[in-house]
Amino acid sequence: MKDSVPFFSVPLPKIFAMHELSKPEKKIARAAIDKGLDAEFKEGLENFEAILKDWWAGKFETNKEAYHKMFKAVDDKDGAISRRYDGLTGGNYLITVASVYKEGYIAEEDIAGFGEETREVIKRWAKMT
Repeated sequence: MKDSVPFFSVPLPKIFAMHELSKPEKKIARAAIDKGLDAEFKEGLENFEAILKDWWAGKFETNKEAYHKMFKAVDDKDGAISRRYDGLTGGNYLITVASVYKEGYIAEEDIAGFGEETREVIKRWAKMT
C-alpha cells in the first residue's frame, strides 16, 4: 500500500460531485472506511515492527540511526493517515472508499452492500485515482 497524498486532498473535479450516497450507503461507506483505517494502522505497525527487528538484530550502526528511522516511519504513516481521514465528512466518503479500495485496504466484499451504480462509480474512480 502507499503513503501517497490521497487523491481527494486536492480540489475535486465536478465528475466526483455527481454521485451522492443514500443514508444506508453512507453507513456502508463508514464501515468500509473504518476497515481501511484499521488496515492502515496494521500496515504501519508491521512496518514499525520490522524496524525494531532490524534494531534488535544489530542492523543499525547506532541507536540514533534506528531511532530516526522509526520516527520517520511513524511520522510518515501518521501524516498519510491524517491526510486521508482527519476531518472526513459525508461528502468525501465515496472518494475515500474508492481510494482505500484501489490501494487494497478494503476488498470487493466491503463494497458489495452498495447499489450497483455506486459500486461502478467506486471502481471507475479507483481506476482514476
